[in-house]
Amino acid sequence: MMKRIAIIGGGISGLAVLHYLHQRFGNNVQITLYEREALVGGTIRTFKKDSCLFEWGPNGFLNNQPATLELIEELGLSDQIVTAQAASSQRFIQIDDHLQSIPTDPVSFIKTPLLSSKDKRTLIKGLFKKNISKDTSIYDYVCRRFSASIADTLVDPFISGIYAGDIKRLHMAAAFPKLKRKGAQRSRLCSFKGGMGQIIEVLYNRYKNLIRTNAEINSIPNDADITIVSTSAYVASAIVMNSNPVLADILLQIPYAPVAVVGLLFKKDSFKRKPTGFGYLIPSRENKNILGVLLESNVYAARSAEDQVMVRILSGGMHHPDIVNEPQERILVEAVKEIDHVYGLTANPIETFVKLWPRAIPQYEINYPHLRATIAEQCAKTAGLYLCANYLDGISFNDCICNAKSLAGELRV
Repeated sequence: MMKRIAIIGGGISGLAVLHYLHQRFGNNVQITLYEREALVGGTIRTFKKDSCLFEWGPNGFLNNQPATLELIEELGLSDQIVTAQAASSQRFIQIDDHLQSIPTDPVSFIKTPLLSSKDKRTLIKGLFKKNISKDTSIYDYVCRRFSASIADTLVDPFISGIYAGDIKRLHMAAAFPKLKRKGAQRSRLCSFKGGMGQIIEVLYNRYKNLIRTNAEINSIPNDADITIVSTSAYVASAIVMNSNPVLADILLQIPYAPVAVVGLLFKKDSFKRKPTGFGYLIPSRENKNILGVLLESNVYAARSAEDQVMVRILSGGMHHPDIVNEPQERILVEAVKEIDHVYGLTANPIETFVKLWPRAIPQYEINYPHLRATIAEQCAKTAGLYLCANYLDGISFNDCICNAKSLAGELRV
């Protein structure tokens, strides 16, 4: 009798697992992906209106993961890749309401007012320190290797831009396991001509006969020999509750950071001060709801018309969880106010977009290594159950694809 595999969750993890399983087994197994929403893709969605593209989730991926590049080639999307423009190489941090350029070479490092002379010496010395335990918070690790000042000024906003998290709560080794690797190649930020949603569309169109949308699954299907749950941790908890209540409880202990994403489209002549570079991040000590600002049309070509500027603002995070209670109108007003404060506006945006994610990004906090080990132990005790999602072994687009490929290659049917 033909084996049946159920994939629950149609985000990039679930879709990638579907691709690799079909690639490996073809029609020798019956594979069905269930997605409770009307559209697949999870947090990856590109909203297109007239000449602009608005990403309401991830806006790109780094081209340093072979599995991702191989998948893109297999899907016939290699010629659709766009890389970040050179004009976006300059990045900023907002300190005391002023933008300070992040140094990218020895000369700019020496001249930058972002760090004091003492911080610069500390940073250089810290690069040569060895054997500093990563089994601690990001904040403690950076303080031991460098200083609290460097943690607050440089690392805090950087982590906000990735995890929307709190460096005093995130576990160093869990959040950044790849730091253990040496000789990592220089990478570039990439997307697709049609936005990140383009790869979702291609995956859906290729496998739509195997995908059921508007299909909410509340428990492990009885008719499945293998079930792969590719939802968020809190949704997975409800699905596995009847089969493994211990696992369900552990999954509920993984916190998520709330994030609001605002897109603003302006005419180029709407600014008193020209928006340059990639954008800027804001340290949590500035006590703003805004995490950072991304100048999308500076990063990627054709994100808006030539006479327009597309800006994306991220708000909330673990430092400002009350963002989930904010009405969209207020989130939008705060975003416009931020852009006006930094660049000076002479006109209002011509288009606006708002997407609120109450639980956007899983947090690899101090107890994460214990939770991860327990999840693995409990999955091993539940026959035919596998988990594949961004709360396991990496939150990035690349991590999700790499982990999906690994899981699909290990399955025995």
